[in-house]
Amino acid sequence: MSRILLVTAVTAEADAVCAGMMGSWQPRATAPGVPAASGASGTGTPSRGSAPSWDRQLLTAVRIGPYLGRRSGAVTVLAAGAAGPAAAAGTATALATAHAAGDPFDLIVSFGVAGGFAGRANVGDLVVADALIAADLGAESGVDTSPGEPAQSPAPSASSDFLTLEQLGLGASMLTPREDAVQALVDVLSGTGRAVRTGPVLTVSTVTGTDRRAGALALRFGPAAEAMEGYAVATAAAAYGTPFAEIRAISNAVGRRDRSSWDLPGALAGLSAAAAALTAGIDTLTAAVRTSGSAGRAEPAGTS
Repeated sequence: MSRILLVTAVTAEADAVCAGMMGSWQPRATAPGVPAASGASGTGTPSRGSAPSWDRQLLTAVRIGPYLGRRSGAVTVLAAGAAGPAAAAGTATALATAHAAGDPFDLIVSFGVAGGFAGRANVGDLVVADALIAADLGAESGVDTSPGEPAQSPAPSASSDFLTLEQLGLGASMLTPREDAVQALVDVLSGTGRAVRTGPVLTVSTVTGTDRRAGALALRFGPAAEAMEGYAVATAAAAYGTPFAEIRAISNAVGRRDRSSWDLPGALAGLSAAAAALTAGIDTLTAAVRTSGSAGRAEPAGTS
């Protein structure tokens, strides 16, 4: 069986994903002459010894090392925690557990809400990452003001005030998912009725809260969205040679922090819609993933 791991940051995201996987609760069709299963209390709960009343929509709790995930058929959902360290630890644990059991995952997807960059992704859109970038792993290289001079914030710059991991000789700061996996996800998500965008998704340790920083990131990377876990999830997946991807539902615009303008309920509903579409299209998706043995590739960032 093809297996997919969906890694969210927080339980609210995982709950939204699971709601989409479950879909509407409908009785399973029964064969002629076989009574439908029903609970003794009339609640619809299957009686002991009877066949379940529902199809794949049921979720099963699964222990993944110290984590508790949920599984329905081929899809497992794990809320690993917010930001890179927690996301990497949870993903690596799930991968190690699955490999030790001889039942590895075929695809790892970082799944959650995110901020969208102006002109690239609007509130309510879904974004499929074509690059997962560690946007703030590196070193500052700006010039300080002289003693006694008033401090002035520099104008947004594409590269002059920041050195990437590549420039520091410390590795790759951009991981690129396979093109066929990205296209398969776009095709699957097109059935949600929401706008589906592709573009780089930034992984940051500090969420952007000013227009100046948003402008600098837009110049440096040309991103579609900003979140906190994708690069870390992909790093763990790449270590095991497992294909990876990232899907984000846009809840707000990246820039000055204004919680009153956010639409978290709408973004969570977007996660549910995306999970429902992914579950329905899992055969198409895993077929695309299995056409090649590569997980993805590492590339320099900041070249947009």
